[in-house]
Amino acid sequence: MGDVKIISADEVDASLLSDTPKPQNRVLAVRKAKKKKKTASRKEFDVTIIPATKGVTGPGEEPPVKRVAAYCRVSTDEDAQATSYELQVQHYTEYISTHEGWVFAGIYADEGISGTQVKHREQFKKMIEDCKNGQIDLVITKSISRFARNAVDCITTIRDLKALKSPVEIFFEKERLSSLDEKMDMFLGMMASFAQEESRSISANIRWAIRNRMKNGTQKIVTASLLGYDTDEDGNMVIIENEAEIVRTIYKSFIQGVHPKLIATRLNGFGMKTVLGNQWSSNAVQNILRNEKYCGDVLMQKTITIDYLTHATKINEGEAEQYYIADHHDPIVSRDTWDKAQDLLDKAQWRHWKKRKQMRLIPVRSGILAGFISIDKSWETVSITRLISATGKIERHQTHKQISTNNEREENKMPEKPILKGFEVVELEVGKSDSVMTLTSKNLKFNKATAVELGYPAYVRMLIDATTRRVAIEPCNENSKCAVPFSKNPKAQTYSVVLKIPALLTAARKLAEIDELSDAVSFKGMLYPEDKVVIFDLSQPVVPKRRGKKTATQEEASEETYALLGDSSSTSAPKRKRGRPRKNPL
Repeated sequence: MGDVKIISADEVDASLLSDTPKPQNRVLAVRKAKKKKKTASRKEFDVTIIPATKGVTGPGEEPPVKRVAAYCRVSTDEDAQATSYELQVQHYTEYISTHEGWVFAGIYADEGISGTQVKHREQFKKMIEDCKNGQIDLVITKSISRFARNAVDCITTIRDLKALKSPVEIFFEKERLSSLDEKMDMFLGMMASFAQEESRSISANIRWAIRNRMKNGTQKIVTASLLGYDTDEDGNMVIIENEAEIVRTIYKSFIQGVHPKLIATRLNGFGMKTVLGNQWSSNAVQNILRNEKYCGDVLMQKTITIDYLTHATKINEGEAEQYYIADHHDPIVSRDTWDKAQDLLDKAQWRHWKKRKQMRLIPVRSGILAGFISIDKSWETVSITRLISATGKIERHQTHKQISTNNEREENKMPEKPILKGFEVVELEVGKSDSVMTLTSKNLKFNKATAVELGYPAYVRMLIDATTRRVAIEPCNENSKCAVPFSKNPKAQTYSVVLKIPALLTAARKLAEIDELSDAVSFKGMLYPEDKVVIFDLSQPVVPKRRGKKTATQEEASEETYALLGDSSSTSAPKRKRGRPRKNPL
């Protein structure tokens, strides 16, 4: 037998663990015995208790007076709810005033307002603001649902008032709960959630009832925001004639090519308001044009409510059923008119209609330009009839004034003397003028002399008197109405001035009886130096001298004249026309 080597246990452990990694922590072979904790002797102190003073009534003291307010709310304007609203206000006014230790701090009441959101509850917001300003100590309300139907709003408001330097208490009569009671926090949250769920259930029931009435055709049409219609006692839609005329004007103007923006501008210019008392806008006009109720039909459920808490709505684009009733009530416009308006609205071309400025023809009332009407450069055309009618008002006024003056003269007639002859005639100083205005097919052209005589004005305004067939040009400021850029400074203005005023050009050619396809025609101007005005008479055109070849008639006349003056056999033959010399055939 071989020799047997006896090794120790420690050596065995070392041999077994030689190939294994060493642990990072120290390994203990035997668990150490835990030492017993030393018990320290506790020292006793004498503690003095200082009693609370704030909010605590001491012996022999009177309790502090509480400023108490009440909050009331009803969600609809129905007669029954209105009675409930009045009863709540009366109840809390008497209840607070007769309670010992309370001072009446007011009643805050929202009538006909939903409790699912705060933003429209003005009295509620005012009450919370007064609480934060230290004017209220306690608020009493009928129930949590009267205070708020939105759980988040309810809990947030209660916590905000509770966190104030002087906490404000909310007391709910029906639930007998106080917001300052710490044990009631969880219960208040549950009750607020119940109130919110109740609001959701009520909203769903109302929507179901409305949809059923729509299906049956018995749903009442609201006309409070519908121009031209009202509802009688039986719920039938009736026409309001003075408002209906506005609707008919809108449809007629749009079909004739007037842009909705311009229609709105004209309505505002006449001082007309929408049914809600607002200014007219392009969108308001388009809403009138798109509303099928004006042709006698009704389309119900155009919009849907997407959130019963915020009452947010959106256009019904197929999410819910719609209900259409033809010939539901008396129309304001014919169906043919309404169809034409829809066809135009469906086409994209109407959006590119030029938004022209409102054409107001206001004649000058006095001075050398009395009866003249300034023309805006943005107008495409202007009616001659309207020009004459507008100027005629001034003429009728002046004629009436002249008749009155003549009557006074007849009454106070004096012996005729040579010195008084023509005394009543006003002589206007007229200066020599070299101004010329030329009407072309596309614009108005003024020679440089016009700029010189007017003093090289940077801006002018163009006026027309259709009754006397005259056009005037007058210097003005840049901010003046109907101002048109005209001349440069004297050194830079070396050529004629061209103005593009479509309405004036068209009217002037009509008054001058010039065809649109005819050549350019010029008119001499008359200068009034004191007024710095040049007036052109359209009834007296100036035919320009033309240079060119003689016509056949003129050539024949020349030959006859030559035959009469000279002998045909004479050596003085007519001169040959100028041209290339003939080649000698020889």
